[in-house]
Amino acid sequence: MTAPRGPDDLLVSEIFSAIQGEAALVGTRQVFLRLQGCNIRCAYCDQPEALERRAGPCRIERTPGRRDWSVVPSPLPIVEAVEAVTALWHALPHHSVSLTGGEPLMQAERLTVLLPALAAAGIPVMVETNGTLPRVLERLAEYVGHVSMDLKLPSVDGTRTDPAVQRRFLRVSLAAGLDTWVKIVLGPTTDRDELEAAVDMVAAEAGGSAGPPPVVYLQPVTPFGRVTAGPDPETVLALHETALRRYPSVRVVPQTHKAIGQL
Repeated sequence: MTAPRGPDDLLVSEIFSAIQGEAALVGTRQVFLRLQGCNIRCAYCDQPEALERRAGPCRIERTPGRRDWSVVPSPLPIVEAVEAVTALWHALPHHSVSLTGGEPLMQAERLTVLLPALAAAGIPVMVETNGTLPRVLERLAEYVGHVSMDLKLPSVDGTRTDPAVQRRFLRVSLAAGLDTWVKIVLGPTTDRDELEAAVDMVAAEAGGSAGPPPVVYLQPVTPFGRVTAGPDPETVLALHETALRRYPSVRVVPQTHKAIGQL
């Protein structure tokens, strides 16, 4: 397989090994490759340093879990990013590489070089995404194994993502046969109509998919930035009930890496 030609560098924030704390792969060990730049601004974003698509320092962990950082300039040559990921990958068993951000799919041209290189090294890729760039996923799907897709609720995120675009993204992921799940962040004032519409959309797309239906993960927000409080237990139970009455595959999983003090 010949990789498409594209840029030879990557805007990277950090590369490290950690315990996945969210959704379907919670508790697994992954190499995290965090890219710079995001196309939306969620109120609770806990990675504000990765929001802007710009040059800057990049920290790379040398030993898995030791936080023994080397700091190098970014953009980082893609070959060096692959070498850093591969070194951590071979130093300890990992489930996959989490391609995260920011919004990693913003660097589409660079990913046409990065992802084939990771595939050639035998390293599976999970994409953590806000689900707003369906054409990019369609272009790169052959190099992706897992998709963790956020569905954004304006009452929680403070954003105005287009539900139709997010629906197209989910459809692309399911049609490509990717292992796909959906994450919805819950806040103290989550709008039930928004939640119902999001869950109904997943249910409709799952019904037309040939593969296993995606699980919906409800994630109570971890206070950060402009968000100062999460939903109370009664609210979480009530929202879980609302979602379950519309779609059976709904689980509640908080950000467990925050609870155990991980990155």
